[in-house]
Amino acid sequence: MPHQKFQPRCGMFLQIGETVFEFLPHPSFLGEKDGVFYLEGGTAFVYKVLDVDQGVPYALKVFKPGFRTKHIATISTTLARNADLPALHAEQRLCLTRARYATLINTYPELEFAILMPWIGSPSWAGILCNPHLSSAYTYEQARVLAQVTASSLVALEVRGSAHADIAGSNLVPTPDRQQVQLLDLENMYFPDLPPPQQKSQGTPGYQHQQLGPDGQWCPEGDRFAGAILLTEMLTWWNPRVRARVSEDAESLFGSDELQTQEAPCLPVVRDTLYTLGPRLLELFDQAWLSRSLEDCPPLRAWAAALSPE
Repeated sequence: MPHQKFQPRCGMFLQIGETVFEFLPHPSFLGEKDGVFYLEGGTAFVYKVLDVDQGVPYALKVFKPGFRTKHIATISTTLARNADLPALHAEQRLCLTRARYATLINTYPELEFAILMPWIGSPSWAGILCNPHLSSAYTYEQARVLAQVTASSLVALEVRGSAHADIAGSNLVPTPDRQQVQLLDLENMYFPDLPPPQQKSQGTPGYQHQQLGPDGQWCPEGDRFAGAILLTEMLTWWNPRVRARVSEDAESLFGSDELQTQEAPCLPVVRDTLYTLGPRLLELFDQAWLSRSLEDCPPLRAWAAALSPE
């Protein structure tokens, strides 16, 4: 495990409120005390823990020092007020603050502002893209449904003047039946009544507009371009001709240097596939692709309307 002060071991117990959690081993390191199950991202470590009484797995997201700020608690409060929004599952997230968990955080200061949330075992959309078996099993029918559900979830944010601000394949997890989605990494979301975070989201490579303003994607229009790319991926990935023009280990349809250019190898077949699905979908993609700013991209409600069953 990379150097950090908080270093749990397999079998270690942690009490949060009235619930006791156990740190679980990574499947590849069973029997090794140091082989605790964790994932490292740019801002945090995510550990897999088990509710001992209920036998239910959870994720404990522990932020790295430079990202461990009060803004996490502030946005957690805002998310709780918007718990009815689909795809956020905000009601299942618990932020560990000193005010509520003083004893725990006095013992483990690195856990201040950590997030406890249900563990998601399904692969993200990016995980589907780079998995040949899952990709080949992805169907046209699934594509239409998944795109509709995703567009509806993003519109629900848009109508409140909000944005996820980092829409990407790695931040969206479809259910195995492709009927629902869940968004991850909610800590830098944009809400109109929120103060800005220390670092405003610039998005994820493969989903970034080439002309972002000073606020990056932390703005009401922050999901428009990335959402257009994500929906295009979902709508076209069923086509073997599209997949054949993308690197096998790619986690997005377009490389960061291909976006909004004519150099993307898959661009012609992507456009052809969108047109066969509906000329309006191609119009929306072209408008986003040729846009000069996030504001010039079509609103996500336009995608939802174009995807609605007739």
